[in-house]
Amino acid sequence: MKIDVRFRGLGSSEALREHAVRRILFQLSRFGHELSAVVVRVSDINGPRGGLDKRCRIAVRGRRIPDLVIEETGADASSAIDLAVGRIARTVGRELERARGVRLDGNVVSGPRRGRS
Repeated sequence: MKIDVRFRGLGSSEALREHAVRRILFQLSRFGHELSAVVVRVSDINGPRGGLDKRCRIAVRGRRIPDLVIEETGADASSAIDLAVGRIARTVGRELERARGVRLDGNVVSGPRRGRS
């Protein structure tokens, strides 16, 4: 699994880059054989004005799942990263369950959900 972390509109920090990689490895390592690339973009939305203005966008590419993209916003970059990584991990897990046709708890998934008639 290739991990690419980039910053836009805020200073590139080695500590923040390490934090992002560490969180991704912690949350997504169980899916590592299924994922080919993880791209993380951390940006400052409002510049020096402040507020909830740090955005983390994570895109994941895998063999058996569609390309997935999650965006989260937070007061600081590390909290935005934490939120986005948690969401992308849950989303990858759901997509892999669908691709396998079996849920992680062992129950068989009968295909896409359909409305009741």
